[in-house]
Amino acid sequence: MSSLQTYVLENDQWVARTISAEELMRERTAPRQRMGRQPPSKPPTCGLLTKTVIESPVVRWVLPVQLRCARYNDVALISDHSVQICQLGHDGQLQDIARKNDFGSRIRNALVMGAPEYIRRGTEDGTHVKGEDSDTEMAYLCAPVSGFPFQNAPLPPQLLILMLERGYLVFLFLRQTPTGAWDFVSTSHKVPGQRLVCPGFHMAIDPSWSYLTLACSENLFIMYQLESMETLRAQYAQGCRLEPIKDKHARAVKGIIHKIEFLQPLHGNEEQIILLIIIVQPEVSRLAVYEWERGCPLREVFSEEKGGYRLDDAYRMPLLVVPLKVRSAFLVITERITATCSDILSGPPTFTPFELANGEDTELHHGTHEPLWTAWTRPIRHHPFHANKDVIYLAREDGLINFLEIGDESAIETSVGICSVNCNIDSAFACLFQPLGDVLVTGGDSGPGAVWNVEARQHPQRIGWIPNWSPTVDFVVANSSTKGTIDDHARNSVALAHANGDPVSPLQPDRIFACSGRGIMGAITEFRYGMQAKIGLDLTYSSHIRQCWAISTLDESLEDGFYLLLALPHRSAVLHLSGSLTEVSEKDDDTIPYDLSSTTLAAEDADNRVVQITTTHIILVTPTKHSRHPIADIIKEPSVNVAHATIQGSKIAIAIYSGSTFKVVVLNVDDTSISLRHAFEIEGEVTCLALGKFASNPVVMAGLWHGRGPTLAIFPTEVSNQSSETPILIELQSKFALTSIISSGEQSGGVTLVAGTKNGDVLTIQLDSSYSASYEVSRDKYGMSPSSVFPGTMIEDSSSIFVCGDAEMAIMTKYVTDQQGGHFEELHRVWPTDVYDPGMPSPSINSVTTLHQQVPEYDQSTLVMIAGPRILITELQRRPKPVPRSLPVRGTPVKILYSQRLEALVTVISRNGLASLHFLDPTTGHDISHPLKIQREKGKPATTYYEVDYIDGLGFASAGVVSLSRWRYKSAGGYHADWYVLSVRKEDDRGLLLIVSAEPENTPTETGMPRRIRFWTKFKSVYGGPIRSVTTTEQGLFLCVGNHLQYNIIEQERFKVTKKYELPSPASWMQVVDGRLHVLTTKHSLIILDYKSDPAIESDQMVQLHTDDTCRSCLHSIEVGSFLSAERHQSITMLSDPMCGVHGLWSPSEDERPLKLVFRAELQASVRRFVRGNTRSPWNLFKNRPRYGCIQSGPPGSDILGLSIDGSLQSFALLSEDAWRLLRFIQNLAMASRAIYPYTSSSKAGDDDDFEPEVNPKLNMHVDGDILQRCLDKHVLEEVISEPQHVQRFRELLEVLDEGKALLSTQGTGRDALYYKLAYDILRYYLTPVL
Repeated sequence: MSSLQTYVLENDQWVARTISAEELMRERTAPRQRMGRQPPSKPPTCGLLTKTVIESPVVRWVLPVQLRCARYNDVALISDHSVQICQLGHDGQLQDIARKNDFGSRIRNALVMGAPEYIRRGTEDGTHVKGEDSDTEMAYLCAPVSGFPFQNAPLPPQLLILMLERGYLVFLFLRQTPTGAWDFVSTSHKVPGQRLVCPGFHMAIDPSWSYLTLACSENLFIMYQLESMETLRAQYAQGCRLEPIKDKHARAVKGIIHKIEFLQPLHGNEEQIILLIIIVQPEVSRLAVYEWERGCPLREVFSEEKGGYRLDDAYRMPLLVVPLKVRSAFLVITERITATCSDILSGPPTFTPFELANGEDTELHHGTHEPLWTAWTRPIRHHPFHANKDVIYLAREDGLINFLEIGDESAIETSVGICSVNCNIDSAFACLFQPLGDVLVTGGDSGPGAVWNVEARQHPQRIGWIPNWSPTVDFVVANSSTKGTIDDHARNSVALAHANGDPVSPLQPDRIFACSGRGIMGAITEFRYGMQAKIGLDLTYSSHIRQCWAISTLDESLEDGFYLLLALPHRSAVLHLSGSLTEVSEKDDDTIPYDLSSTTLAAEDADNRVVQITTTHIILVTPTKHSRHPIADIIKEPSVNVAHATIQGSKIAIAIYSGSTFKVVVLNVDDTSISLRHAFEIEGEVTCLALGKFASNPVVMAGLWHGRGPTLAIFPTEVSNQSSETPILIELQSKFALTSIISSGEQSGGVTLVAGTKNGDVLTIQLDSSYSASYEVSRDKYGMSPSSVFPGTMIEDSSSIFVCGDAEMAIMTKYVTDQQGGHFEELHRVWPTDVYDPGMPSPSINSVTTLHQQVPEYDQSTLVMIAGPRILITELQRRPKPVPRSLPVRGTPVKILYSQRLEALVTVISRNGLASLHFLDPTTGHDISHPLKIQREKGKPATTYYEVDYIDGLGFASAGVVSLSRWRYKSAGGYHADWYVLSVRKEDDRGLLLIVSAEPENTPTETGMPRRIRFWTKFKSVYGGPIRSVTTTEQGLFLCVGNHLQYNIIEQERFKVTKKYELPSPASWMQVVDGRLHVLTTKHSLIILDYKSDPAIESDQMVQLHTDDTCRSCLHSIEVGSFLSAERHQSITMLSDPMCGVHGLWSPSEDERPLKLVFRAELQASVRRFVRGNTRSPWNLFKNRPRYGCIQSGPPGSDILGLSIDGSLQSFALLSEDAWRLLRFIQNLAMASRAIYPYTSSSKAGDDDDFEPEVNPKLNMHVDGDILQRCLDKHVLEEVISEPQHVQRFRELLEVLDEGKALLSTQGTGRDALYYKLAYDILRYYLTPVL
C-alpha cells in the first residue's frame, strides 16, 4: 500500500507527515480524549560524549625503520590514525615500543627517509658488519648504559614521513627518556594549497633520499628537495628544530596520476635522479619520465610538462610498479600480465613479459575473478649484492607469496612461489632484517596478520600474529553470571551494599564477543583490554602449586640457568630451567641443599644468598656453603606450627601458633647462622606478614583477625630500653581478613601498604610516620574470591603491584597522593596469551614473581606466573592495549547472540556459501552444536529426531541469514518457550522465517565428554518478499517483508497477522520500547508506532505516533534517555547512519508530534550496532555512579557501546547541559592548542565566542572524549586554559559541577590549583575505561 506525505499545522508551524492512504481515509471509532490545553513538552538540552574504547586494528602499512638507532631492529605498523613502533626480538616476536595517535587527522600515506644501519654478527667474536651503503659512524649504535640514553644521543639512521589528510607532512623519530621509555619527536611542514585534490595520494622518495614527491590524485604533483641526513644530524646536534625541506616546486599535469615512482640510477651514476609517472587520460595512458642531476634547480627541471610515451592497453593501468635496483628498470604487474620495463631513458620503453610462478587460488580468496597481486617488498641484503642483482617478494591478496630474482644482464632469473600464508594481504607487507634469513610481516583488512621466518630452502614458519579482528559485522554482550539476568534492583542493592562495606552477591563484568573476519580466517573475537603477558614457556606440573620463587643456582660452574622453587600443598619442589628456557628438569632432594619435605612459606634471593623458609626449617645457601636450621630449635618450642613467614635482607619474621595462641617471632640472619631477636604474643589470628620500614625503623607488619574485623599490627624488629614493645594497632573498616600485605616503601613522611582480603578487595593504606593514629584507606574491588598482592617491578614504575585471585590477574601502577589520599591511578587487567593458541582462555593466576635478578638478560617484564599446576614464563608488555581472544569458526560469522540459559554463544556462520546455526562454549571456544531434524510419522504420537548437518531451512546455496533474534514466548494459556528466530533471504528473493528450539543435551558423565546443545527447526514459514527485520514480544512477532510491516501471533501452530503498517522504506532495525514499536528505516529515519492502545486494537492498522521530519538512512538504534523525564514515553533514541553519523532523537510525551534532534556526532567509522552492558572491570564497576552531570542512560553501572565494521569500539554517555558546556569548552580550546594537536591546530587566540559552546548546530553537542583523553594524558589543562578570560569562564563552568562545594569554600593562592584538580577529576571520571 502506498504512503502519502502531507503537511499539518501544529503549534503554529507547518510540519511534514507521512501517513498511509488507509490511515488517511479511516474514520476513528474512538476519538482520543483530550485533557485540556497543556504546554507542549520541550526537548532536553543534553550532550553526547563519545570515546574510542578500542581502535581499529587494520594496519595499512608495515615499514622497517630505525627510528631509535642502529642496534634496534624496529618496524612501524601504521594504521589510519596511529603509528605503532615494534621491535623484532630474538624470538621473532614483535615487542611494543611506542605508540602515537594524536595526529588529529587520517594518515594518507607513509614512507621512510634514510639508509638503514643493520648490524650483522659475522664472526664468533662478535665483529659488527654494517649492511647496505652508508657512511654513518658506529656511534649511531647508541647502546644505552644501564637502560639510560646518552645525554646527546645522535639522530637515528632513519626518519618516518607521514602525509596527513589535513595537509601536513610529519617527520618522526624516537628519543629515549630518563625513565627508559621512548617518546616521539616530530617536525611538520604544511603542504600549500587548499584546493588540491588529495595531496599525498601518491608519495615516493628517491634512492638517495634527496627528493620527495607528493602527487595528488589528478592534475598536479609537488617535488620537494630534502636536506641530507648529515645536515639534519648537524641541526639536531646543535639543538635546532629539524628543517628537512630545502626546496619545493609544483608541476601540473593533464590527467589522473595513476602511479609515481623514483627509479634507481645506473650503477656508477649516483647523482642521477629519475622520476616515473603514469598518467591516465580518456582512452589513453602515458608514461612520462623526468631525469636530472642531483642539485639542479627544481624550477628548471619542471619548467614544462613531459608528454611521455603512450602505453599499450595491456599496461595501461598496472596494479603495481616496482622499481628495480638494476638497469634503471622496473616491474609492471597488471591483472593479466607481468613484465619488466627497461631502456626508459633512451627512447620508448621496452616491455619484456614473463611468467610468474602463480599457484592456484587459496582458501582465502573471495570473489569470482582471479586474485590480484597487491604488494611487494625488497629483502635487506648486504650492499655488494645489489650491484648486479635484485630480489623482490610479491604478495597476492589471497596470501600467495612469490620470490623473484632479477639480474643485471638478463630479465627474470628466478620466479618461485615460496608459500601461501594464512592471511589476506593488501598494502601491509614488508621484509625485516634477520642475520640468518628473512622475516616477512603480512597483513590485510580482513583477518589477522602474521610474522613469518623465511630461511633458505626452508618452508616459511609462522612465528607470530598481528591481531586484526576486522571486519566486524555484529557483536553481543554476554553476562558471566550463571544465575540469570540481574535486574536493576539487584544491581542497585549490590552497589549500595558495597558502598556500605556489606557483603555483596557475585557480579562479574560482562564479556563482549564479535563476529570478525571472513572465510577460513573467520572467528568469534572476545574483546579484552589490559596488559598483555606473552607466554614463552608453558609447563604443567603434576600437582597444584601454591606459590613459586625464582632463585639463582649460585654456582655457575655447576649449571647454567636458574631454579624455580615451588610451594606445593604438602611439600616443595625445585625445577632447573636453562637460560634459553629450552631445558627443564626436576631436582632430587639429595642433589640440592633445599628442604623439599615440607611446604615453602617464603624465599629470597639477595646479596648472593638464598634463604628458604618452610613449615619446619630455615635454609641458608651461599656459593660456598649452606646450612639447615630447624625452626623448633631456634625458638625453643618443639610443638609449634609455622603459619606465615617473610624475609627482607638479614631479617626474618615468622608467625607461629600452638592451639589458638599466635606469636610473631623476629629472627636475624648472620652469614649462615640464625638468632632469635624477639617474640610478640598476639591476641587473635595472624593472617599475613610483611617486613618494611616505619618512621625509618625496620618493622614487622601483620594482618590480624579478631573475629570482629581485621587489624593491621606494626611490631618493631629491634626492641631496646628506648623503644616500646607495644605494637601499633590500626583497626581496618572491613569485615574480611587480610590475605597478604606488601610495603611499597616510605616516602614523603608516610608509608604505603597494599593488602589483599578474603572477599576480593585490595586495600591501599597510607600511614603517617610521625603520627601512627593518622591513616587513610582506599578500597578497590577485584572480585569475589580472596585476592593476593605481589610486588611488580615494572621498568617505569617500581611501586607497581600485582593482584591475583580466582578472577583475572591485575596490575596497579602510578601511585599518587592527593586530597583523596594515597591511591593507584591506573589499574589494568593482565591477560596471559599464547601466540600458538589465540583462543586460549585466560587462566586464573595465583602467584607471580620476576626473573630479572636470576637471568640478567631478561628485564623486569619477564615474569613467572603460576596458574594451578601450570607454570608460565611470560613477558609483560609495558602499555595497556587491546588483547583480543579469537575463537576460530572456519567460516564467516554474520550474526551472534548470547544465551544465558544455555551459557552459550549462538551464531550464524557461512561456509562455502552455506549458512548454518552454531552454539559455542564462550569459555573453551568449542563448538557444542548438535543439529537435529524432526520427523513425525503418521499415526504415531512420538517425534523422531535425526542427526543432520544443517537444520531444516538452512544449508542451501545462496541463502543468506538476514537476522537472528531471541523470542521469549509466552502464550495466553501460560505456555513458555525460549526460541531463536532466523530470517533467511533465499535465492529467488523470497523470505524464509525459521523458529528454532534448543536445549542442553543429557551428556554422559564420563570424563572428557563435552557438553552439547541440541536444536531443531520448530516452525518454518515462507514469504513472497525478503524479510528485512524481525523483533518480538512475549505474545507476538513483528516482521518487515519488503516495505510491509506486520504483527503475527501463533494460533493453532500457525502464524496469524493481526496488525499491519506500510513503511515508506524497508526497516533496518526494530525494537519494542515501553510497549511501542520503534522502527528504523533505511531511508526515512525513525518511526514510532502504537500497536496495542485502544485505537490500534480496534483496527488492524498500527498507529503512527512520531516520525522524523528529516530523511535519514539508518543502520541501528538504541534507547538512551528513558530516564530523562518521569513522563511516560518521553525518551531519546540514538541511531547511526552509513555516513559515520550518530543522531539523538527526542520523542515527546504528546502523540503525533515530530521527533526532535537533540545532538549529533560525526565519528571516524559508521556504527553498525549498539549494545548496553556492564563491561567495566570490577574495580570500576562499583564506582560507576552518575556524577558531575552524567545522565544515567540505562541500568546502574551499564555503558552504551557501538561497534564499527573496521573493528573499532566506541562508548557513549549522555551529558547534562552543565557537563556538556564544561567539556565542550575544554575541547574547543584543546583543538586550537598545539599541545594537543601539534600539526593541525590553528593556534588562534580569538574572542571568547570562538570557544564558548553553542547549542546549534547540534553537531556542537558532541564532545570528543579522545581529545579530552589527550588533555588528561599529557596533563596540559594549565597550558590549554591559560588566557585570563578563558580561566575565568573555566572557573564559572566548574563551580556548577562542584558537588562538594570545595571551590567556593577555599580562598587564597591555592584556589586555582583546586579548579584544575577538579577538572582533572571530572576528566578521569568520564574517561575511565569501560572495558
